[in-house]
Amino acid sequence: MDWVRGIRSVPRDRLGHELRAPGRDPINVPDAQPMEIASPPMDPDGESATAHILRLVGRSRSVLEVGAGSADVARSLADLNGCKVTVVEPDPVGARALEASCDRVICVDPNDVGWVAAVQQGSFDAVVIADMLATLHDPAKTLREAKQLLSGTGSIVVATPLASHAGYISSLLRSDVPQHDRGRSAGTFDRHFSLPDVEDLFAAAGLTIVEARFVTLEPLDTEFAATWRSLTPEHQAALEAGPYAKIYQVVARAVPNDRDPDFVSRPLGEMVVPEPAEVTFIAFYLPQFHPIPENDAWWGKGFTEWTNVTRSTPLFEGHYQPHLPADLGFYDLRVREIQREQIAYARRYGIDAFCFHYYWFNGRRLLERPVDDFLADPEAEIQFCLCWANENWTRKWDGSENELLIAQDYAAHDDVAFVESLLPYMRDRRYLRIEGAPLLVVYCPQYMPDAKSSVARWRQACRDAGIGEIHLVAALTHRNWDYEQFGFDAGVEFPPHGAWLPDQKAHLRLYAPIDGLVVNIGDLAEQYLAHDYSKRLVYRGVVPSWDNAARVRGRGMTTLDATPASYERWLNRATHLTMLQRKPSERIVFINAWNEWAEGCHLEPDQRFGLGFLEATLRVKNRQSLLEARFGVNQAVRDISRSEPSAMAQIAVRVLRRSPRLLQVARVIRGYLRRLSTWVQRIFLSRRRTAR
Repeated sequence: MDWVRGIRSVPRDRLGHELRAPGRDPINVPDAQPMEIASPPMDPDGESATAHILRLVGRSRSVLEVGAGSADVARSLADLNGCKVTVVEPDPVGARALEASCDRVICVDPNDVGWVAAVQQGSFDAVVIADMLATLHDPAKTLREAKQLLSGTGSIVVATPLASHAGYISSLLRSDVPQHDRGRSAGTFDRHFSLPDVEDLFAAAGLTIVEARFVTLEPLDTEFAATWRSLTPEHQAALEAGPYAKIYQVVARAVPNDRDPDFVSRPLGEMVVPEPAEVTFIAFYLPQFHPIPENDAWWGKGFTEWTNVTRSTPLFEGHYQPHLPADLGFYDLRVREIQREQIAYARRYGIDAFCFHYYWFNGRRLLERPVDDFLADPEAEIQFCLCWANENWTRKWDGSENELLIAQDYAAHDDVAFVESLLPYMRDRRYLRIEGAPLLVVYCPQYMPDAKSSVARWRQACRDAGIGEIHLVAALTHRNWDYEQFGFDAGVEFPPHGAWLPDQKAHLRLYAPIDGLVVNIGDLAEQYLAHDYSKRLVYRGVVPSWDNAARVRGRGMTTLDATPASYERWLNRATHLTMLQRKPSERIVFINAWNEWAEGCHLEPDQRFGLGFLEATLRVKNRQSLLEARFGVNQAVRDISRSEPSAMAQIAVRVLRRSPRLLQVARVIRGYLRRLSTWVQRIFLSRRRTAR
């Protein structure tokens, strides 16, 4: 143990007044006997502050703990995480007791000038200030000094009590705040912080919070239990009404601001899960994995979605194509066991419901067999709903998007017929309902010539059929951000629709010209997560990755760096926002998609990531995910303040939709611009090959 001479370690109260017995200096106690430190076993998978610290620090790290107290954290970091632990402890008796648990013990008070120099070590992977932060004279000053001890990738992990806890507030009301004697500041009061206080503390220290965890305890499970029991039930209910009433401690990990100046931390309030509650994860489900006569005629005998998937090839260096299935193989949805196995995977990994795409064209249905087989199968035990995919079918996949294969006519007399086709599904016990109303998604309500009238007829037809009210959800697709104008109850994000992002093609080594976009998945996620839906009912949507090159070969959109980790981060934050902003019956997150293999967005296992996307879903579902920080985005994305276009741009889009001739002119101009872009890319590629 290092005894630091010349730096006096004197216990003080929270105001800095010295507290010591007359004639005795605590630094000079060579005959002090080490006290026996005993504590109950710590569960590393639990939800205690120590368990959170272990997860935020990681394994096999060099760690400095400032103020070890009972040694729970130091011992756990060494024994369970295999860390090399150095401790700064101001109390001489406690310091001696720590020698057996730590590599090095330095007896010095972090309130004193020069404590950093006393450490005499170059750098640490983590500096932990847990038990002691609440009793420091100037916590921001100590945090600033601790930054000097970090390695280039190191971080500071802090645990502190929260002032918003109902038990703590009850003690303030009763003027009965407990005192603590932890061997260094006997008979003093701990400082408690509000969430804004914690944020301000880190900001004052030049630190950015990248992750945070919260310890939740009932007031009766804390040191405030006696005071809590003395309150009336009415007072208890009032104190528990606050959003953070049961958050006992916050555990945060932070890094120096100058390490990544563009990184912006999320508010701590956004990271808090207010109360344990279920969030329903709904995955869109494509039924186009079996042959049908229409596809045989239009695309060739035996065509299924796998036809597009398997013929795809990479368009640039590092391009992940083709996406090939793993566990479930190239399945045929006419085989009943396949869908049962899909359901087993979905339920095992946190998916609560499928949203089947429903293809209905003026009384004619396509790709209906997997959906009808599901309805008739009592062993298919998962909730479901339908999404009317009301787009025209064209030859867009081979570049001839103006050639119609089958069209929607939207005749008024078809509205009731459409609802009648839905009735068998809506009457099924597994159909997903919002407060008793069956949920129906419409992919493009903006294509309906008189959506409000159609919606009114749908609602009346459902009432007449005994279904009652229905919950209509408009997919926010193809530049439509306004579900209210169509008479719908809610909207649902449908990433990557509506993204306004910088193209990354200039930074890639292309194998062939690309007319479409190549964007960063982080940019896409941040743009969607930035939407404020506090005053509108819009269900958040997440996409694990997106790459429709298999369908449109260079004319679509491809996301870079789309991995299970990036998906988990996006899903985790979308889930937290949903829990904070939505009442329990509206806590839904849609995932696009379960099996859109030709669009590169699938939760089903593939040959590159295996079960990665499903395992990420389960971690978020069980609130075990550690991925919460913002994505790093470039300045071009930051310059786009909102992903929705201006009001004038939305008006222009509506005008084009109502004027077929203007729309055709706009499409021709877009075609010329794309061809010009392709021509420029060809010249660039040719010159680069010549230069080689």
